[in-house]
Amino acid sequence: MDASTLKGSRYSVSRLFQDPALRDLLKPSPASHSLIDEQRVRNLYLQAATQQWFGPEKINFNEIITLDERTRLAWLHLTTVFYTLEKMGLNVIENMMAKAVRKLRSDEAAFYLSAQCFDEARHVFLLATYLRKLGGSPHYEKLYGVLGKAASIGAYRVENWLFSTLFSENFASAFLKHAQTAQIDPIGAELCKNLLLDETRHLHFLHAVLPDLLDRLSVLGKSYVRATQFFIMKFTEVAARSLDKDAGVVGLNRHSLLEEVFSNVERSYRNFGLNTRFLYFPAIAKI
Repeated sequence: MDASTLKGSRYSVSRLFQDPALRDLLKPSPASHSLIDEQRVRNLYLQAATQQWFGPEKINFNEIITLDERTRLAWLHLTTVFYTLEKMGLNVIENMMAKAVRKLRSDEAAFYLSAQCFDEARHVFLLATYLRKLGGSPHYEKLYGVLGKAASIGAYRVENWLFSTLFSENFASAFLKHAQTAQIDPIGAELCKNLLLDETRHLHFLHAVLPDLLDRLSVLGKSYVRATQFFIMKFTEVAARSLDKDAGVVGLNRHSLLEEVFSNVERSYRNFGLNTRFLYFPAIAKI
């Protein structure tokens, strides 16, 4: 199989490994010092490489958006907040990649995180384009910057960042699913569908590496992670209340969205071997 055969195809990783000529070549080099499952992360990198997509071809930005003014302004505000969170995620991954690779002792992590960084750049680029299509201009809402700082500071900054990313990716996935279902406008729905493809893979990476990191984390480290994660979730819950009115205008339910996010995060922690008492979840206000 040559490069021309692969170009533009949708080969799954399993099909790539069925090719005898590629099977051994695509396996990672033995790395006894690595803290993570190298083969699993290599598979995710290959999957990311086969799933790359070019936004301006996938999304038809020439479609006409027909929203009444109230709906347009509400959706513009919510999309600006989501754009801010994605841009913050891009800034943080650019800062944390090298630190994470050193901590995980894995070249495979370097390959994969580079691909994920490109995903995040694509998301920010497309959301900025979409905001202009909605009649706004992309800008960073500084209120939410505290989340990026909380996710990437402290003595256990790599572990803290990865666990924080577990929450942020679950939040992004839930928001995109709810927004796609709401069918606010055709461009937005198509954008949400395509961004979800990347977000799902990002979660698979976290599920691959976090259990191994958790096994090596001290009691103090676990306490630090637990405290920062509670802060991030509480901040998100409080900040989301201010968006309740706009969410209602476009057909989104803040309460059910956060319930889904918290439930998915709790399920992940259980899969990591932790009971529900490890992480405290803030109550979700109904107002």
